[in-house]
Amino acid sequence: MRGLTLVATDVDGTLTRSGALEAEVLVAIRELVAAGVSVWPVSGRPAGEVLGLCRYLPGVTRGLAENGLLEIVPDRAPRWLGRPTDKPRLRAVGDLLNAEHDAGLELVGDDFCRMGDIAYERAGRGEAELLRLRAAATAAGVHLIWSNVHVHLAEAIPDKGAAVLQLAAELGIDPAAIVTVGDAPNDAGLFVPGRFGLTVGTADVGRQRDYFPSLPQAMTAEAEASGFLELAAALLAARRADPPRGAVGQGRAGQG
Repeated sequence: MRGLTLVATDVDGTLTRSGALEAEVLVAIRELVAAGVSVWPVSGRPAGEVLGLCRYLPGVTRGLAENGLLEIVPDRAPRWLGRPTDKPRLRAVGDLLNAEHDAGLELVGDDFCRMGDIAYERAGRGEAELLRLRAAATAAGVHLIWSNVHVHLAEAIPDKGAAVLQLAAELGIDPAAIVTVGDAPNDAGLFVPGRFGLTVGTADVGRQRDYFPSLPQAMTAEAEASGFLELAAALLAARRADPPRGAVGQGRAGQG
């Protein structure tokens, strides 16, 4: 814990509770940043929404949107990290799933501010139904993954962790100084063994363990935002016990 200087965190179902971003999470983020721990939101949300998070979350100056496709920094144009996608092709596959597989997928309302991702409302779909749709999408040549709130179609398997590593390399941040945290299968890239100093899942990961190629090193006792707050409290306690003499990559990671 003492050597960790960057938290790369999922948003929906990890920073939020019942879909809301609550005051205690904002306080925890502010305290982490003040203690020398940067926070990056790494979300399946669109570029436009992650830009808002980076502008208004206390001390947050950088994030990743659309499951790692784009780097978001306020007052800069979003930057592609992955290959730009063919949205019309992905939309056509979604239409195919609706027409031929009775998927009933409803496009998310924030599609207008998505640059490369196609997302549909999860609308309470269970894992069995999502696996059925994944098989149909794979047969059509695209990848289907889901989060706490959305169903995503992508041209390549979404990998939030690879995007975090790319930015870390560019900014001179040691991956061993990064802790990742998430809650749903679209966070699987954050849990790949050997990538980061520490990988953490909220309690929601435990009930979905069969849908992750690799499980995180640790899981919180609580779900959603309560799990993030557990992690934040542990990080802050470690910093208080042994204040760092120099945070690895901290100066560059905090630049926006």
